[in-house]
Amino acid sequence: MRLSTLLLIGGVLGIVFGLGFLLVPASVLPMYGVQTDPPVVLMSRFFGAALFQLGSILYLGRGTTEPGAQRALIVAGVLGSVAGLAVAVLGRLNGLVNAMGWSTVVIYGFLLIGYLMHFRTGSRAP
Repeated sequence: MRLSTLLLIGGVLGIVFGLGFLLVPASVLPMYGVQTDPPVVLMSRFFGAALFQLGSILYLGRGTTEPGAQRALIVAGVLGSVAGLAVAVLGRLNGLVNAMGWSTVVIYGFLLIGYLMHFRTGSRAP
């Protein structure tokens, strides 16, 4: 998969999920079996803002051909995906989210594999 395609997919996922958690957390959280207490909704909105920001960076950076910028996006993608995957797996295994939590594991796993492929082979301009 080309780096630009991976960044496009990551960007769109970040923007869509980010907007969901930012704007309508009371609708999104129950899908994962999470309570919608006011502090949880607030933290969800912070999470959504961070996802939206990350998604925007990935989406807007998808066309870069500068090797240093590509490498920075790849390394950040690997690190962020490892962290997100660990949190998603632990949350699901500890019963903090329902079976829908496995979709988060799959998304982070897919992104991690994509970033690792580019990490291993180096960034290549399209």
